[in-house]
Amino acid sequence: MKFARLYSFMPGLKGLLNYQKRWFRDDLRAALSVVAVALPVAIAYAQLTGVNAVVGLYSCIFPMLVYALFGSSRQLIVGPDAATCAVIAAVVTPLAAGDPVKHWQLVMTMTGMTGVWCLLASRFKLGVLADFLSKPILMGLLNGVAITIIVSQFSNVFGFSFEHRYLIERLADLPHYMTQFHRPTILVSLVALSVFLLIKRFRPHWQ
Repeated sequence: MKFARLYSFMPGLKGLLNYQKRWFRDDLRAALSVVAVALPVAIAYAQLTGVNAVVGLYSCIFPMLVYALFGSSRQLIVGPDAATCAVIAAVVTPLAAGDPVKHWQLVMTMTGMTGVWCLLASRFKLGVLADFLSKPILMGLLNGVAITIIVSQFSNVFGFSFEHRYLIERLADLPHYMTQFHRPTILVSLVALSVFLLIKRFRPHWQ
């Protein structure tokens, strides 16, 4: 009874304090599945935003820990969002003008402002505004983000570094970049792809 108010403020705490051993096996499998998907995605989103990859790890892990205590859902996954990262990159990159310090400052400022606006939208039930976004706009945004992430990951797969910041410039010079491939990096990429395909073929339930 004395913890009722605390539980209402931190719903996840009640489940943590009343945790049962028989849940551990299923929770461990769920955790490994989330890690296998969320961590690479978070790193890609961080690079899409123009910040260091380690920022993606922090933004993936810490929000989940916080939501585990303060969130009301046991199934929701909290982490970086492709649309938000794309908008931040589109706004911050021109304003930073190549200055890494200013880029960091603008990303942190915009992140804080986005959090405040999300809290206000939640308070006034403004989620209904998302229903007014047309499907072609959403599909165009998602496809654009997907292409941007795919192109940015070419450098990690083939072992070269992009000299250009913008997508069109990278695509235009992609044949030149491909000649600068790094054999050990490609070998590691092929091994990882082979492991994934073999698991999908022979152990599909592991995914």
